[in-house]
Amino acid sequence: MRIALLGIYTEALFLVSAITAVAMGLAEAADPPVFGSGAGVVVNTSNATSCTWDGVQELDDEVWKPAASYAFRGRSNETQGPGHIDRDIMHMVRRLSVTEKIGQMTQVQVGLLLDCNGELNETAVKHWINTWKIGSFLESPGNHNGRYSWYSPQKFSELTDAVQRIALENGPKIPVLWGLDSVRGANYVKGATIFPAGIATAATFDADHAFAAGRVAAKDSRAAGTHWAFAPVLDIAVNKLWSRTYENFGEDPFLSAQMGRASVQGYQGDYKSDRTRVAACLKHFIGYGYPFDGSDRANRHIAAHELLEYYVPPFRAAIEAGSATAMESYGVVNGEAIMLSHYYLTQLLRKQLGFEGMLVTDWGEINSQDT
Repeated sequence: MRIALLGIYTEALFLVSAITAVAMGLAEAADPPVFGSGAGVVVNTSNATSCTWDGVQELDDEVWKPAASYAFRGRSNETQGPGHIDRDIMHMVRRLSVTEKIGQMTQVQVGLLLDCNGELNETAVKHWINTWKIGSFLESPGNHNGRYSWYSPQKFSELTDAVQRIALENGPKIPVLWGLDSVRGANYVKGATIFPAGIATAATFDADHAFAAGRVAAKDSRAAGTHWAFAPVLDIAVNKLWSRTYENFGEDPFLSAQMGRASVQGYQGDYKSDRTRVAACLKHFIGYGYPFDGSDRANRHIAAHELLEYYVPPFRAAIEAGSATAMESYGVVNGEAIMLSHYYLTQLLRKQLGFEGMLVTDWGEINSQDT
């Protein structure tokens, strides 16, 4: 099992409040006009005990039918950022037990909710929510032995809606957050628009393109019933041997900052009231783009003044734009594991840069600390 702990570097009360504040604004059921009549539901309510599927993923033949209300609109600089926590959310958090708070800060991948036939196992969902009080799920079922190789928004949202219904009836009865790596469009959603990689977007030197890519990715991600995009990628690509150079906005701090700011505005906007938006996630904080030998997740050796002058500006811009969440970087900078670092995650990110949102670890990084 791989899990990610949400925001492990500040007080649990604030973190769970931040999580539930986002959830209450985002995790409602899908709009019927957008997601169809429910035909082709992939939910296994009977939890059959026999495995009849041969494991070969099928083609989801649903056709993308976006509703008129999801029509694209022009760029706006208005973004609702983190900070104030509503009174009803504070009341909700105070009634939670310590176990429930820990569960709300834990995220598991969707494959743990599927049965041997590639369908949603409601018994498993109830187990995770009732026993472990889980507050967040991530990823596409297509990546974890789901029935279909690529899920349409109709079938994807039918699955996420079923999970939401169970969450509201079991455990702490709090909507769950669903995260998705919609970095260059909602590439895990069939029929979604796929955009150029970050480095190609930056090559236009036009921040409106970054905004548009984020805006459409948010709309397409939300159509699948997901509420949180693990984007934008704000790493400064210093070592050209690094395999993830193409994902970010290049090596220029100023350009990356402008692109990152516009991207956050595109993804997030007024995300708690606009059902076509998602919570943005600035990543990967910090120094991820300079692995000493070019291999992914390798150690980084970066002088303090270089870190502040070259690597911080894109993250500062995204924070100023109001990004609701952030993701820490893999590995070690100057001998200090980022995930365990009080300096990088508390002194620098929270105190110096003023980030007040929710912090999430990258995939499997908690488990990596044991190796």
